[in-house]
Amino acid sequence: MPESVPEFITGTKKYAVGNSIFDYWLRSYYGVDPTDGAALYVAQNTAPGPTVRLINNKAGGVDTVTTAIANGKFENMGTTIPDLYGSFTQSITYKNFTLSALFTFQIGGKTYDGLYAALMSSGNYGGAIHTDMLKRWQKPGDVTNIPRLDAGRTADFNAASSRWLIDASYLNIRNINLTYTLPKSLISKIKANNAQVFATVENVAFFSKRKGMNNQQAFSGVTSNAYPPSRVFTLGFTFNL
Repeated sequence: MPESVPEFITGTKKYAVGNSIFDYWLRSYYGVDPTDGAALYVAQNTAPGPTVRLINNKAGGVDTVTTAIANGKFENMGTTIPDLYGSFTQSITYKNFTLSALFTFQIGGKTYDGLYAALMSSGNYGGAIHTDMLKRWQKPGDVTNIPRLDAGRTADFNAASSRWLIDASYLNIRNINLTYTLPKSLISKIKANNAQVFATVENVAFFSKRKGMNNQQAFSGVTSNAYPPSRVFTLGFTFNL
């Protein structure tokens, strides 16, 4: 970093000497005010004002929050880097059949689900919205973490914040393969040393914190509208003469 620019913020990250380039730098989302359904953020400036509110917390204290994103407090919100990732295989053979599978996984790390954030925007006129919008605040007393549907407050209610972070752990069944080795008595008739019939399925299933979310899209941890890997079915026959 040049001395004249010790740090700078871009997107969901803050780049500075001593910081990881994979750490999130976001407003701290607090929740929803049950009285009017406004989105709340931890306040940077706690001085009394029209957008600053005091909320009783579960510990018996008082939290100072704000409804204005300009006063939202930015904090380090974790990293995209997982605690553990890898793969493993399993193979089972019975007589002439062999069933094998490849699994990949990740434990830990966080994903910024930008696609989910877009589907939860109250400014989507005529556009698709997520079914979670049915859980939004609708009347005084509602307890939820989804603010009221208010197109006029989209900038405040749907701002980039820790609200859109989600556990990036996943389990991916990458492929499953079933192979049948033809018996020698049969392949000898075609003068082959060995022959196999196989069926393979690629990208079988992906399990993550949010249904439909593929957090393998980018190591930056930010999802987009990219298509997930397609499920591919293959049937084949191999032989050696």
